Amino acid sequence: MAEQAGRELSSFAQAICNHLQFDGHMEMLSIDGMEEILKGTFRSLQLTDEVRQAQLAQVMLNHNVLQSWAAYCHSEWIEDMATLPQMISFLKATYDTVSTAYQALDELVALKFKIDEDLPMFNQKFDYLVARADFPVGQPSITLNHYCRMIPVDIKKELFATDITTVWQVKNRALVLW
Repeated sequence: MAEQAGRELSSFAQAICNHLQFDGHMEMLSIDGMEEILKGTFRSLQLTDEVRQAQLAQVMLNHNVLQSWAAYCHSEWIEDMATLPQMISFLKATYDTVSTAYQALDELVALKFKIDEDLPMFNQKFDYLVARADFPVGQPSITLNHYCRMIPVDIKKELFATDITTVWQVKNRALVLW
């Protein structure tokens, strides 16, 4: 078993040795580009186990992105069973192609319709877009107002029954009420 894993790793490393690592900035390698490289490589190696694919794919992540992925896996309790589709989904939610503050605001408005799908993933994407939107420093009320506008009406009444003044407080309260 260990010998086979070693052969897989060696074959995989040889197949991707000329490709760049994904650094989260997507100036050199996009998530879609990385996904295509990985799928083609796994297809040629005839490797279909998605958990093993995710383990091998970590080689293509730079240190910071790998730490972010490891922290996510730990928080979701999926360290030893994370799949490649989960990794790609995480990378897309965390490191999307937002390139300008205006585009970040535009995506922030569109994000409102995704809050019902997955609140933790929504929170992660919200934080990323707010960071890219270049809100004025020292104005946490702007961020809080954006988050509050995205909360469904039926939760808003319960959510603001208590004194909430920060985005961190509203996120924690929303997770409890969800």
